[in-house]
Amino acid sequence: MVEFLAKKRVEDYLSHQREKDTFYVTDLVRCPLKLVYEEKFRELAIAEVYNPSTLMGELIHMGLETFNEIEGYKVISEVEGEKEVNLGEKVVKIKGRADIILQKGEEKIIVEIKSARGDKGLPHKHHLMQLQAYLWLFGAKKGILFYVTPERFTEFTVDKPLDEATIIKLVQENISLSPSPRFAWECEYCVFSIVCPNKK
Repeated sequence: MVEFLAKKRVEDYLSHQREKDTFYVTDLVRCPLKLVYEEKFRELAIAEVYNPSTLMGELIHMGLETFNEIEGYKVISEVEGEKEVNLGEKVVKIKGRADIILQKGEEKIIVEIKSARGDKGLPHKHHLMQLQAYLWLFGAKKGILFYVTPERFTEFTVDKPLDEATIIKLVQENISLSPSPRFAWECEYCVFSIVCPNKK
């Protein structure tokens, strides 16, 4: 089992090809230097797929995504979305993948699934921003941030998408690599902190 899961995660990681002038929603809510370091120190990035906490999160995703229907809503898993934004000097693509979209007629609810080490401080700001960016990306009015922690499983409703101006600002911050880190706590959990001059 261990070898199978590890091999699958490495294969999934290596199959992911980044396109030019494309940013993923997850890029917009994390340290901009990670994009640089994922290319520069690829071996460290690959090693991160062996992290038990990320594996646990992936297994939780897989379990929830097996449902066909939840409370009358059709469950659509791993939905890809894409939009373009104009930065003035160039146009860039924003891409993302919603964990689950719950659909009933015209209504759609974006569900973002998160596992966390503990209960403290939920919901986390970067998770809220990520879901708000997905609401913008998919043109949805409502989202659910679903958490699984060792202490509880709970959900938070989000009904305010990020606006395009905020998306553009986040992209520009990524291009300028500032602020790095985006959040003060990131370095503590970052595999690249051992090589990063910006480590806090």
